[in-house]
Amino acid sequence: MKISKLIAKIHGKLKFFIIKYFGDNKKADILIKLFISIIISSKYYFYISDRGYSKILVILLLSLILYIGLSLATYIFKILYKILRRLRAENVILFVMITFFTNEILLKVKKETDLTSWDIFLMAFIVSFVIFIFSKSFISFVKNKKKISIIFLLPSTVLLVSLVFFMFYKGESDQSGLKYVNLGSNSLESSAQFGSKVFEYGRKNEKNISLLNYVSYSGKKKKVRDTYFDKTLAEVPIKGRVWYPEKKEKSPVLFIAHGNHRFTAENFKGYDYLGRYLARRGYVVVSVDINMLNGFMKYGLSGENDARAILLLENIKEVLNQNKNEKSKFYNLIDEDNIIIAGHSRGGEAAPIAQNYNKLKYNPDNGEEYDYNFNIKGVISISPTVDQYTPSGKTLKMENVNYLVLHGTHDKDVTGFQGMKHYDNTFFTEGSNNFKSAVYVGYANHGQFNEVWSSYDSDPPQSLFINRKSLLDEEVQEDILCKYTYEFLQNTFYNKDNRDFFKNPQDYNLPKTLYYSRYSDDTFINLVDFEEDYDLNTTKTGHSEFSNFSKVSEEELFIGGYGTGNTVLSLSNSNLGKYEIFLDEKIDGKEYLQFDVKTKKDENNYKETKLYMEIEDIYGNKSKLFVDDYIDIYPNIKVELSKLQIIDKSYKYKGSMQTVRIPIDDFISSSKIVRTDINKINIGFESDFYSSILIDNIGFSK
Repeated sequence: MKISKLIAKIHGKLKFFIIKYFGDNKKADILIKLFISIIISSKYYFYISDRGYSKILVILLLSLILYIGLSLATYIFKILYKILRRLRAENVILFVMITFFTNEILLKVKKETDLTSWDIFLMAFIVSFVIFIFSKSFISFVKNKKKISIIFLLPSTVLLVSLVFFMFYKGESDQSGLKYVNLGSNSLESSAQFGSKVFEYGRKNEKNISLLNYVSYSGKKKKVRDTYFDKTLAEVPIKGRVWYPEKKEKSPVLFIAHGNHRFTAENFKGYDYLGRYLARRGYVVVSVDINMLNGFMKYGLSGENDARAILLLENIKEVLNQNKNEKSKFYNLIDEDNIIIAGHSRGGEAAPIAQNYNKLKYNPDNGEEYDYNFNIKGVISISPTVDQYTPSGKTLKMENVNYLVLHGTHDKDVTGFQGMKHYDNTFFTEGSNNFKSAVYVGYANHGQFNEVWSSYDSDPPQSLFINRKSLLDEEVQEDILCKYTYEFLQNTFYNKDNRDFFKNPQDYNLPKTLYYSRYSDDTFINLVDFEEDYDLNTTKTGHSEFSNFSKVSEEELFIGGYGTGNTVLSLSNSNLGKYEIFLDEKIDGKEYLQFDVKTKKDENNYKETKLYMEIEDIYGNKSKLFVDDYIDIYPNIKVELSKLQIIDKSYKYKGSMQTVRIPIDDFISSSKIVRTDINKINIGFESDFYSSILIDNIGFSK
């Protein structure tokens, strides 16, 4: 009360001073509005004067219109101000606070929609108004016994209950893309052969390493993090969780690094389902605790994925040392010649970094000497980030190591298929016996690959706006990762089934969803990849010609909104288009014609491509086969990440490239083609309906 009187007293004296020495100057408002009008008009007048009108006349006329508008707006705001003055100050403050915080939350979840900032503000205002009316009418009815308030209480209660329901229901289910799925019956079942056990290492007598050469932090961020962990980044513990098969020695091992999540959660325990599954089938799984590099509110780290890689490698070193220690639980547990590393999210980027560091003698950024050289035979990235770390500013590459990357179409954290860049930058020398596979899993999200993270790809309260109804069930998504990981391990360590599962996943009895799958190995000779230049008539092994397309271009491939940096050929057909590739030299067709393909059509306007591939030899023999006879080319499927998309219907559609392998024998069976003398490859459409496809990496393989 004393503060209010003090403010009133100061205001009175200030007003008296101005009137006494300056008089009533309300008319100055006219000049102020005029100046504002001229300033605004100076920003836009040239759009009109450029049409040949007088600049002075345009500025004067535009200023007059703006002056009238400002006067009208001033009058309206004056009325609103008078209304607000009659309200209790506390009411105004609380209403503004509710609106502000609601608006801040909604702004953080609007990026999947086409809603504008004004749309979001209006929604925040309405929500605040409903909360305000409900609170006032509730107290009036319950405490003050004013029955008339029921008129406001009932509708506001209905609206508030509807709002709460909207926040907590899972969303709308739209898995309409499943109608395009026709999976085969080839079995993937592998029965458990062992019991599984688990233990943790590093809890007692822990060993520490310093990561200050790889990540720096200071100020309040350092104080908060060091206080929580009771240690600094100069003393990061080496610890984790181990699943292993009972009564089995020298088992191949998978080391897995989790990604960035709240460091208050025990994130490394999120892969227990995978550890248990693989341990029962004869593998050791080590889940590394990387929590000290994880985030919390605004105190997270950035550019630290190289530190994650080092921590992963140091854990491998410690575990393998303990594997030789007769007093250790690890003793003789692991086959040190058979190691695979994996990672999820930022850990999914750390794994390829670790594979690089494992082979390097010196760190490319600080010159630190390395001596790891573990027998890492494969790398798995699960929904990875990419390019948060680049060695000496250069693109990260991998050579002669098996690589598997999986990502979900409904990933709301890492929204685009970034790991495709790692896939494209994994190379093999002929005869290395290595392979790689990239799989875009329909209706899979980011968090359900980790049991601790679950189906929420963001923290509360933003997580309440995620549309979870379209997602695969958590158990199904986990099962997909288990099966892919197991097959990858089997094919890496034991060369099982000639990698047929990765070449032809649609032939197998997988959980029902879309698997946009790419595959390549050391036998593949890439003849055309569209990376050499921007001349549409050149290829790296010859030249090309085309006709009857509505559009032909070479463009960057985007998957889920992420630019992969890879160039592909885009063909838009409307009249029996044909694209011809002339090879400078005759080529041995080996066993398969191989290429990557993707339709640009969405599921709501998709039909079969009628795309064909034709090969020709130096003797003029030709043979043509239809792609749809060998693979179901999936359309882009509808992706609903936010429940707000239910309001504005601004849906995204996502899909990815699929690798097609057509047997050369099938071409030969309908022609006299000589497989060792092929000199031309033709791509075309049999029908004249409109279709649009992307194609890349055309060549031959075994």
